[in-house]
Amino acid sequence: PEVKERTVECDIPAGIDTGMNLRLAGQGAEGDPGAPKGDLMVTVIVEEDDFFHRDGADVHVEIPISVTQAILGGTVDVKTLTGEAEMTIPKGCQPESKLIMRGKGIPHLNRSRGSNRKGNQIVHLKIEIPKSITSRQEELLREFDQETKESGRGISGRLAKAAGSAFESFFGSKKDDKENSEEEGKSSKGEDTNDDENPEEEKKQHAQ
Repeated sequence: PEVKERTVECDIPAGIDTGMNLRLAGQGAEGDPGAPKGDLMVTVIVEEDDFFHRDGADVHVEIPISVTQAILGGTVDVKTLTGEAEMTIPKGCQPESKLIMRGKGIPHLNRSRGSNRKGNQIVHLKIEIPKSITSRQEELLREFDQETKESGRGISGRLAKAAGSAFESFFGSKKDDKENSEEEGKSSKGEDTNDDENPEEEKKQHAQ
């Protein structure tokens, strides 16, 4: 029998996922003479998204925040499936913190009629550490670091010696900069000394 191709439209229910099938009744191939047409089975493949990462009815996103926002808190605009929404960042957020935006996920496919039950949107906070800072910013951060250590709220004891202060872990210390400068000075001085010794060696060889 001749195969005829045609395009059909089908309704996609909210919440459908990859691997699920849709049955389109009477949209299949023709049967025996006098018999009704068969059904068309459509297998769904949901494309991946660069921003939203699906996990069942939940979606995961990553949002960058500054060090200041992580410490002091604040608000940030977050992209959701239905548009942007403002999210509150609590004070003292730690790296890899997660915040939940309830009801901002994907509708549950098997929900009861009239129900708008949806999954959640999980926001993963990514604290961005600046690669360079101004001298004024460095001064303020060092004051903050010193105040933290003096108040006893920072890392203390053996752990502090092993890890160093929070500021030095991110930006280095002035002591390290000073030692590096001294090492460079010694190296430069040593090279000058070697250059001075060469003429003496040449004189001895000439005398012999």
